[in-house]
Amino acid sequence: MHHRSGKVLLAAFILFSTLLSGTAGAQTKTLEEIVAWVNNDIILKSEYERRKAQLREELAQPAPRGRGLQGAQLEQAFNEQSKVLLQQLIDETLLLQQAKDMGLTADIEITKTMDRLRQEQKLDSFEALEKEIVGQGYNLDEFKQNIRVQYLTSQVLQREVYPRVTITMEEARKYYDSHVKDFDRPAGIRVREITIITENRSPEQVANQRKKAEEALAAIKKGDDFGQVADKYSESETAREGGDLGFFAKGELSPVLETVTDKLEKGQVSDIIPVQGAFMIIKVDDKHNGGILPFELAQKEIFDRLWQQAVPGKVREYLTKLRTTGFIRVAEGYVDTGAADKTDKSAAKD
Repeated sequence: MHHRSGKVLLAAFILFSTLLSGTAGAQTKTLEEIVAWVNNDIILKSEYERRKAQLREELAQPAPRGRGLQGAQLEQAFNEQSKVLLQQLIDETLLLQQAKDMGLTADIEITKTMDRLRQEQKLDSFEALEKEIVGQGYNLDEFKQNIRVQYLTSQVLQREVYPRVTITMEEARKYYDSHVKDFDRPAGIRVREITIITENRSPEQVANQRKKAEEALAAIKKGDDFGQVADKYSESETAREGGDLGFFAKGELSPVLETVTDKLEKGQVSDIIPVQGAFMIIKVDDKHNGGILPFELAQKEIFDRLWQQAVPGKVREYLTKLRTTGFIRVAEGYVDTGAADKTDKSAAKD
């Protein structure tokens, strides 16, 4: 979070800010044409057509808000991606239904996301951010709805799918052996982190966070395993992985962190490093002088690659299961490209 350049920009959210506006009010729109029934919810033709219009706009708009396609390229991309639009709408509806069943809400996340965007845009208030969003021609309610959809669907997947994606050491080693030339790297280091968040905290809370960082550092100096300390104290996403950030070539870390790691030898741990929005403790796990990375240094990158490759299939399996155990009906003339076939339905019943 603090080691790589770039932040989540307002434009990144605006790019997707007009996704489906939800089905909560569907019962008041029964006079409209329905293109799909998903358990107790419906997908309206107006929603489907709006998504198609948004897709074309996204493909045609210049970067960074779109892909800047024109002519035949635009038509080809639009025609291909349009085929899966109804599937995506059904997928989202199923995931939102699961989120509701789990008792998940997104109100706090919407507030946090809006505040983060406000700070990144260096705006003084929420009102100023909302004015900025509306000024670019976007509907504020739809913008917030997009945040809600992204958050809730991701939370369902994190609970129901991601924990089931496992990569074995044997698979990682096999991948390394067959792609060894892909791991030719310049000189660099493998690092671990412990990150204690101070962003949006009061002075008293920052002081308490500093004490937490001091406790973590004291445990490491006492001889506790860095990975276990990271799992206990770190507030970064890497905590569950023992703080493992992976391999960084020279110049890839932020200047603040690189200045610190340049002075550390393999196995050494930094003092507490104040960075923007956090306190950090860094450990240099290993150093590489250049050339082919040994398996130990490439290991995290390999696991990340294999995990990313495995996730889409697992997500599809989960959504297929939701389809087979629920009620999905698509109106004549429309196609759900994610529909389960008869084999899938038989397997689900078993």
